[in-house]
Amino acid sequence: MDSAIITQSFVNEVLRLLQNETCFKEESISFEIQDDYKFLLISISTDDFPEDESLSSFKNVGHLLHRFIPGRRGDYSWMVNFTKKGKVVNSYFGGDLDNPNSGL
Repeated sequence: MDSAIITQSFVNEVLRLLQNETCFKEESISFEIQDDYKFLLISISTDDFPEDESLSSFKNVGHLLHRFIPGRRGDYSWMVNFTKKGKVVNSYFGGDLDNPNSGL
């Protein structure tokens, strides 16, 4: 069995990264660790976010996570969903070392 790549301390580092490098605030970001600690699902609420800034800001988050979250062979290690009023409006995913540029 592969070892865990997503720990609570790593989630805290991801939160710090998003707070320091993006315009999203801590209260709009939530996390769920899945797949035996090998996959991180991130949800970011954009309810209070200007729509004209959305696409470039979302893509920026995807690229930050792509560079920061470790990958694994044969499967993805992360996904970020952007929600508006509880519905997913955009998402990015990555971390598959066999397919490094998919999901962006």
